[in-house]
Amino acid sequence: MLSKVWIPVKKCFQRNVCTVTSSHFLKNFPPTQYSMLSNGLTIATEERSSSNVCIGVYIGSGSRVEDESHNGFTHFFEHIAFKGSMKRSRENLETEISKTGARFKYFTTREFTVYYAECLVRDFKCVADILCESVFNNAFIGAEIEQQKHVVYQEMLQHDVSTKNTLYDYLHSTAFQGTPLAQTVMGPSKNLYSLQNNYLCEFITKMFTAQRTVLVAVGGIPHEAVVSLGQEHLCNVDPCCSDVINLGPKRYTGSEIIYRNDSMPVAHVAIAVEGPSFTDENKIVMDLVTSYFGGWDESQPRGINHGTRLAHQASVGGLCESYKAFNIHYKDTGLCGVEFISPKLETDDMILTIQEEWMRLCHMVTDNELLRAKNELKSKILTKVQTTTGAFHDIGLNVFQAGYRPSIYEQMVAIDNISAARVKNVCEEYFYDKCPVISGIGATEGIMQYSRTRSWMYWLKV
Repeated sequence: MLSKVWIPVKKCFQRNVCTVTSSHFLKNFPPTQYSMLSNGLTIATEERSSSNVCIGVYIGSGSRVEDESHNGFTHFFEHIAFKGSMKRSRENLETEISKTGARFKYFTTREFTVYYAECLVRDFKCVADILCESVFNNAFIGAEIEQQKHVVYQEMLQHDVSTKNTLYDYLHSTAFQGTPLAQTVMGPSKNLYSLQNNYLCEFITKMFTAQRTVLVAVGGIPHEAVVSLGQEHLCNVDPCCSDVINLGPKRYTGSEIIYRNDSMPVAHVAIAVEGPSFTDENKIVMDLVTSYFGGWDESQPRGINHGTRLAHQASVGGLCESYKAFNIHYKDTGLCGVEFISPKLETDDMILTIQEEWMRLCHMVTDNELLRAKNELKSKILTKVQTTTGAFHDIGLNVFQAGYRPSIYEQMVAIDNISAARVKNVCEEYFYDKCPVISGIGATEGIMQYSRTRSWMYWLKV
């Protein structure tokens, strides 16, 4: 009797499926919760139904806030952060870390440094204790510092071997010449070998303050538990430093820096213009422009049917082996452009093709052309926040730079509301008749003189 009743009901549900729009799921993403401790430390969390958690800190220290004599100190601290604290020796730290199975990671940029760990919820308190103790209560052991100097020097050599790393260092040094943004994250080797533990301790104490720190946690832990942990481990962190920390002047200079090396078979080139800052309302538009250009390499399909105009022209004409658009945002400025690898006789044509696409965005782009770029940008955002680590970085970066993280639904709506007319206006503001910056390494003899490149940054208006 039950089966006779259930079969019609089952068929009824199968035929009348309740359709749920994507906006329903976007609106139901876990919200970001915020708190602030008495010493000024910001806490941002996102609670999820998961058995793992990603927890860490974003700290406002990097090469931009370092003077010439301290350039590279923030990066160097990465190498001794987990080599001993005031409560734990190096051996004890390594033993406890191996017991939890957590993965501790760290990196430094020009404006901030990040220390974080991925672990199971059951090990959350132990891992957080190790992280906070190692970063904010480090022992600064002299023997470890001397040993890590040799490690960092080898890392510097590996960094210089990487053409991509050197290309972006050149790009910043010419775009922001004479300002702290031009400094590299690793700093010069002379600072490395003149570094003493008392100098490093004084610098880290000055920079790693509560008001410059954001504690972020994403995973299966409630917000209250993270706040309680922050009060337990980070409440004694100095609220601020008496010295005012200056980011230095904001100055962009249209220029170029080229290192010609004909022993290299190809040219590695980057061309960019000054872009919006992280908090600028035009940031989302320039992110869409970056998705519009996208990227391409020879392992991908080529031809006239390619969805990206630049990829179509570059692949059919053999102008490059690969290219990738980039968009870098800082607190008060940015860089938006394209890097590519090109045969030495095609570099000038590739640069002119990129500039032609920039000018086309200023005058001729249509709403239909932006559909693919919008979908790609949405997919990139959703893919990033799908994991706890990706959501951790999304929250940390937004809260650190802007003090607030827009919800996923707000970001999707903002992308949908971008019209072709707005793209034209923003591109004209940042691209049209502006001085570009160019960096090049390798077989660069085909790069035109800067004055000719500059002249292609506008079309005559009728």
